[in-house]
Amino acid sequence: MTYQTLKYIFIRIGLSFFLLVTLGFFTLYFIHEVALPNAVFNDTLIQWLIFVVCIFFGFFAYGLIGEQRFHNAMHKFKDIPNTADPDEVIGGFQAVLDFTYSSSFLPGHGRRLRNLVIMQFADYLLFVGREDDSAQKIYLKAFLLKPQNSPYRTPLLSILGRGGDLTDEEIDLLLVILKAEKFCDDAIINYLAVLFLNKHLFTRKTEPIFLSAIENDSEDSEKIVDFILPRLLEKQRSDSFALSFYLRALQWESPEVPKVREIVARAYCAGIWKGVDPSLHQKCEEVFQGLDFKHRDDMMREIVDSRLSSKVKKIKLFSKDDMEQLGKIKIQLGISKSFIGYFKDRVYDVLKFFKIQTQTFVLSFFKLRSWIILFTILGFFIIGLSYLEWRTEQERAFRLEKETEVSALDKNAGNSKEVKIHTLQVAAFTSFKQAHGLINSLKKKGIRGVYQVKTKRKSGEIWYKIRIGRFDSKESARKFASQLISKKSIKNYFIISLPIN
Repeated sequence: MTYQTLKYIFIRIGLSFFLLVTLGFFTLYFIHEVALPNAVFNDTLIQWLIFVVCIFFGFFAYGLIGEQRFHNAMHKFKDIPNTADPDEVIGGFQAVLDFTYSSSFLPGHGRRLRNLVIMQFADYLLFVGREDDSAQKIYLKAFLLKPQNSPYRTPLLSILGRGGDLTDEEIDLLLVILKAEKFCDDAIINYLAVLFLNKHLFTRKTEPIFLSAIENDSEDSEKIVDFILPRLLEKQRSDSFALSFYLRALQWESPEVPKVREIVARAYCAGIWKGVDPSLHQKCEEVFQGLDFKHRDDMMREIVDSRLSSKVKKIKLFSKDDMEQLGKIKIQLGISKSFIGYFKDRVYDVLKFFKIQTQTFVLSFFKLRSWIILFTILGFFIIGLSYLEWRTEQERAFRLEKETEVSALDKNAGNSKEVKIHTLQVAAFTSFKQAHGLINSLKKKGIRGVYQVKTKRKSGEIWYKIRIGRFDSKESARKFASQLISKKSIKNYFIISLPIN
């Protein structure tokens, strides 16, 4: 639990306790000693009512009043006149920014309001042309909130003129700027390339900088090649960065050129990048065609033999732990939801409704207009509804995984001569409406051969399975699936082998 959360809780509890001691004591004193001095009755109900009222004003009303203060303060900055004193406006922005750290807001809600203030604050600082240290800090916060096409990039780049070595945080900031701008700033690229070269710093973080520098024909390109190339060849790397670096390094005469050509040519023969990066595959082909005929023939034969030997070896890819980890990742990426996720959504909806009604009640109370009745939250109903939705999602995910295992068994039985036709299964639904919607979407994208297969479950429900095409071999099916994935037409698939009728 963070310091901000603890501060929020302690202040709200303290305010509620203060109201109980003051308001509660004087209310009971007035009833027993002033209003009804001679009456004897049980005041338990009155005590509970006072307790609820104090908790309400200590926790909820305090926060709603604080939020109203925030919006009133931000309304002043909606249309700032040109004659306004910049120092006064900046002071007002800073005061509102500091207010978002107060106990009037929970940490998450305060952060959202703070982000709103930061963006408007940075726009005003940019308008008045401030570039001092405090303005740089606001520019940095605004840039980190929205790095793509950010107008705060230019003032932040002034850190290049400070002189001396950059700190690790400043280097990371420049890398983020370059990444957001898709490495289009040659000056920063060359600056960082020289900096990393002098520090002999070669990591995954610095790889794109060195590659961009030699692609831009930097003055230090030859030094970069002499520094990076031996390290890549030592590890026999053939990934995307390494191949791109090899292709650029061939422009310089180096003793390692034959070894570089060998790695690039083998990458072409393997065909790994043909569907993933056609441009890189084509460049590797040009290097391969530059070899003599016998060398090319021997290399192709060796690659084919290695493929045949690898097909004999079959391994079980997923273990039980892997399947559990995959399920957790699916929940993290939003592909599926956990029971807690469904429960949080329902609680959030109820709290949002409760907040609106409470805010209306508080504002109406202070204006003496009307009273609004607060409804009790039906907690068990929310839990039950969330549990049913969670169980439905889990059953669907379990059956899809079972079908994937069955398709894997079909792949292991690929030596059977009976299996002739192969098809791609891209989804399965228990709802006809969802299945029909996906089919129409695929057809609108120009995909032919989309069809639906219905299978019946033991429980009586029906699976609507969406499949695409009929192929003579698994390799052709896999190539077609790779094309669909590269076009973002589908996300997942598995191959089903069917006997010819």
